[in-house]
Amino acid sequence: MKNKTALIILERPWGNGTSHNNRASVLPFFQGLQQLNGDFDLFHSQFYEKKSFEMALDEMIELDYEQFYIYIACHGKGRRLDGLNLTTAMRIIHKRAQSNNIVGVLIGACDIGKNPHTLQAYSEASSIVWQFAYKCFVNWLDGTLLDVKIFDTLLRLKPKSFNDSKNIVQAFTQALADFRADASIGIDEDEQPMLLKDSLTLVVQAKGQGKQAKDFSDELFATED
Repeated sequence: MKNKTALIILERPWGNGTSHNNRASVLPFFQGLQQLNGDFDLFHSQFYEKKSFEMALDEMIELDYEQFYIYIACHGKGRRLDGLNLTTAMRIIHKRAQSNNIVGVLIGACDIGKNPHTLQAYSEASSIVWQFAYKCFVNWLDGTLLDVKIFDTLLRLKPKSFNDSKNIVQAFTQALADFRADASIGIDEDEQPMLLKDSLTLVVQAKGQGKQAKDFSDELFATED
């Protein structure tokens, strides 16, 4: 019996600055998660600019699944993903999310989380329930491991959980519970250590008529001292 959920990874090659011979990839980490979890099907494609990003997404979003999750893995800075603008990427995803059930979008790219209003704008009038991103220049391995943990938790949610933003935020706090809020996960623009609790952006729009997208970033570690 085929799984009901598909996780689509859109990854741009990271370059020699990230790994020797440009061989770094998030794919093996998520293949391990799939083997451990088994409740979702995994699809991976590389992109280089807008056209290849759009083509890769279009090919995979046409697959017959009840719900999709999208993971963008690439370099980032400001409003720029490596190869295309953040607004362009979100516009492409938003358009597909009006006719396909795209539940969550995780942007594994540095600095993009500083744009919560853009993420909010591209949740409206779509199926997107949550979007997650980083506000700092995140360490590659640390960010990848955190992304795996988030998907491991969020992929387990049942559709009825999407009707209340509290359920989504609680799932994220559960995923983050094993990580120290005061640990550094990267650096800011001044190359100073950035604490995990200050580095994450979560935008949630629960399903249901009249629901609006809101920034819940401050609630991710609300129980921490």
